[in-house]
Amino acid sequence: MPRTPTSRPEALFQVLADETRLRVIRALFDCPLTVGELTEVLALPQSTVSRHLAILRRGELVSDRRDGTFIWYSLTDHLLRDDALVAVIRAATARLPQEQADRERQRAVLEARRAHTRDFFDALAGSYHNLVRPGGGAEGLALAMMMALPPATVVDLGAGEGDIALPLARLGHRVIAVDSSPAMVRTLEAKAQAGGLRVEAHLGDLEALPLSSGLGDVVLLSQTLHHTRRPEVAIAEAARVARSGGRVVVLDLVRHEQDWAREKLGDLWLGFEPETLRGWLARAGLGEIAVETAEVAGGLPVVAARGTKS
Repeated sequence: MPRTPTSRPEALFQVLADETRLRVIRALFDCPLTVGELTEVLALPQSTVSRHLAILRRGELVSDRRDGTFIWYSLTDHLLRDDALVAVIRAATARLPQEQADRERQRAVLEARRAHTRDFFDALAGSYHNLVRPGGGAEGLALAMMMALPPATVVDLGAGEGDIALPLARLGHRVIAVDSSPAMVRTLEAKAQAGGLRVEAHLGDLEALPLSSGLGDVVLLSQTLHHTRRPEVAIAEAARVARSGGRVVVLDLVRHEQDWAREKLGDLWLGFEPETLRGWLARAGLGEIAVETAEVAGGLPVVAARGTKS
């Protein structure tokens, strides 16, 4: 049984006895509104609207939510779950003399809200990408893509401290991680243990993986290929440990001339030409190859490549 929003029925009817409060509730049936928008819809002073909102909040019929400098008002779940009460209120508001005028003003308010959003993005068309990074940046997009994966066995090659392996394990995937650094493997294992996550961490050379063939639904080489001596061999090893129908995915840097990366980051390769990656994937026996490049705000361009094991 849904509970009554107020403790006593007579208190509820006292709250609803006022015509203005019924008009506020009628407006909020359609969507959340700010005080300013309610003022326009009801054609009443803001002080009057605020006073009635306070009464409706105390009666647990209206709730508020702050979003930056805005406060949005909406009907409470207590009210909306009470079908009988909703029916009574809708019948009462339908008989209000201001009902039609309120609805017309509300349509105008909502159209102005939509127009403001349209105008904002119209003004930014062609330059929006300079202001924001889609999906919250590469990290946000990567997390969303992880969530989109069906339950899978993912082999993370050059896993480092587990920036990819740990979120994958948290999402329920089986994760096999390999890194050539003993300290990195220990750090990854400690983080997994602290988070109660199961990650199979292995110390090993990416050019001679300590793994059986045909393990992974997805075999990932993310920003690690440029640290290998023979990247074409690492890709061939990645293909070997992929199962039939599995995919090898490479994310790395496009060929660049930033020589400082050799000394400061330990890079053995200054990125790769996209067509070079395509050739290595093909020679590893992979099909359905796709290669894309992308600019990264504040960083070097990246190349992503994918191949499927037939």
